[in-house]
Amino acid sequence: MAVTKTTAKLIEKATTNVLGATTKVNNCALSTAEKSFDVSLKLVNGSLDITSKIIKKGFDIAAMQQDMFFDVLHGAKNKFAKK
Repeated sequence: MAVTKTTAKLIEKATTNVLGATTKVNNCALSTAEKSFDVSLKLVNGSLDITSKIIKKGFDIAAMQQDMFFDVLHGAKNKFAKK
């Protein structure tokens, strides 16, 4: 079966249309992936900031408890030293 020029042009036009549609879909997918990545990165940074603040407060509390513990030990030492 011989391919006529009209058929060849139709095939070429269809191929061009498919390529254009595929390119648009690909660009949309890439754009969506970039937006998702940006949002995820912002959320991770926010989580890291919150985690950092919580850890810092935890260390502050631990330091305060440690100071209280050593103050109690120092007081007990002074009581035993007076006897």
